[in-house]
Amino acid sequence: MALLLSAAPHEFYNQMRKLSIILAAVLLAGLVVLVIIAELFSSTPRRFTSKLAEALPGDVAGWQRKDIPLTGSSAELANVKGILNFDQAVQVIYTKGAQQILVFIAYWEPGRISVADAGTHNPDSCWVNAGCIRSERSYGVESAVGTRQLKPYEYGQYVTPSGGKQNVIFWHLVNAEPNRYQEQKTGWRDGLIGRIERMPLVLKDFQKYGLNQKNEQMFIRISSFYPIKDLLTDPANEPLFSAFEKLGIFQGTEWK
Repeated sequence: MALLLSAAPHEFYNQMRKLSIILAAVLLAGLVVLVIIAELFSSTPRRFTSKLAEALPGDVAGWQRKDIPLTGSSAELANVKGILNFDQAVQVIYTKGAQQILVFIAYWEPGRISVADAGTHNPDSCWVNAGCIRSERSYGVESAVGTRQLKPYEYGQYVTPSGGKQNVIFWHLVNAEPNRYQEQKTGWRDGLIGRIERMPLVLKDFQKYGLNQKNEQMFIRISSFYPIKDLLTDPANEPLFSAFEKLGIFQGTEWK
């Protein structure tokens, strides 16, 4: 009798172990199928057909344009491109007197990268991980340039390791519409741990975008030591910001 009683729990344990293995295998197979289907659904036509360097204006309204290399060498550029996985990227400084604004743009064609992965490449992660301290943050800010309403942007102020303060606005446009950032955290980590941390975002993206997780995307960042609000509301700067129209930052505008 004692042998029979001791054998029952052991048999139950073996059955549960087999069931767990089967369930894990089914979930893994389902995940693989889902990834394959998502890849098939990610092949959509491009909306943005310009070159980023040509989409940005030259000298305009007293602002002088200067193109800035993303890195100091071709090897560094290859490393940056490998991390960001972009199709195009450009960095430009506009200067007018003592004022300067830095514009950085990265573009991903349809099928290149998931929304969750592209969304981690923002100041809340990249700059914070590089040693900056985020001192201010606002989400989905409503603003305008002259009479033209901007699409809601993300705002932050970041204190650099040297003590300077960078005022930043950015858009992460997915299919030309702003991505949400309230659920994002600061200092997202890379690798497997980072992907596990971002799983709640991935699930929300599946709810919003369906099986096509690798949409056409553009990241637009404008930064300055000057208050961004003052730059946007100064009527003298309206021609410069209006010239960014091809990037799709205004309400009712698409990529060009």
